[in-house]
Amino acid sequence: MMKIAICTRNKHIELTQSPVPAIDREKVLLEIKTCGVCGSDIAAWLGSGHKKYPYTPGHEFCGIVRQKGQNVKGLSVGQSVLVDPNLGCGNCRFCRMKKPNLCQYLKSRPIKSNGAFAQYVALDYRMVHPQPEELDDKLAAFVEPVSCAIHAMKTAQAGPSHRIVVFGAGLMGFFTAMAFKDAGREVTVVDLEASRRERVEKLLGLPALSPVDLEDNDRWESFDTGIDCSGNAKAVAQAVKVLCKTGRLVLAGLVLEPAAGDISLIDVTTKELCLQGVWLNPFSFAQAIELVQRQKTTINALRCTHYPLDKIAQAFEQAASSHTDKVLVHCRDKDNLSE
Repeated sequence: MMKIAICTRNKHIELTQSPVPAIDREKVLLEIKTCGVCGSDIAAWLGSGHKKYPYTPGHEFCGIVRQKGQNVKGLSVGQSVLVDPNLGCGNCRFCRMKKPNLCQYLKSRPIKSNGAFAQYVALDYRMVHPQPEELDDKLAAFVEPVSCAIHAMKTAQAGPSHRIVVFGAGLMGFFTAMAFKDAGREVTVVDLEASRRERVEKLLGLPALSPVDLEDNDRWESFDTGIDCSGNAKAVAQAVKVLCKTGRLVLAGLVLEPAAGDISLIDVTTKELCLQGVWLNPFSFAQAIELVQRQKTTINALRCTHYPLDKIAQAFEQAASSHTDKVLVHCRDKDNLSE
């Protein structure tokens, strides 16, 4: 038996017992070390996501291989690993188009047996990557969200001379701006919250503006590329205004409220703007591992709050409060944490 956290209703997640999942020839059994609480986990916990109760969340994690199937290659029992939680079927129309993130049969959250707020998970070995020695468990938990930011950056197709604006300075916006800066691009970040703008300026050394600052007419039509990581319809509408002709706007945040009335579609037409959505992290995980290693000083400067799995309810409440940059849950029994 193992401990496992289950969302059973709105704003309620509880710890219970469940059998340790079995594996087949193509799977590995991982003992979970550390799992980050993602914004999508909080959305589902609040009842505003796309998950149906009951279910076990958790997809930003690292673990230790405890068992492996007969067909598993390149992994050893006892090895520390990272997990890319999104794996296409390989055969459908979208997988053949090299868009496995749009696969109808995507093997994603919860990951086959259960999500990662548990002591163990069984999953397809192709989701598993060796954990570099340079990445401790805290840094390892950031690889998956960084891979999503890299996908947004690649989709933007920003050239070396492009002026880039990122809307939203939560962690998705922060990591997207970090990826652009790492690639040598000129980036400006926009966010409502002063504390988030200060984090961008302090840790990334990038200019950060409030939406009011951006209302300055001198900034209208002054950016070539926009990335919305806020999921806010007003931010998307402002992005359309500040993009120059032939600009590209990438929607990385989930805009849940009705947006058409706020966005100037006439500007989209007359400026020949390109609006592009992005979803998940196709072909970005290996790059994310390298980027996290290069930017580990920056990422280590983020304020993280740590909880054991036994306090999963408090962890989710803390993550929803915005009083910390990131909440990390340590899933191994306390007696084993020093191993």
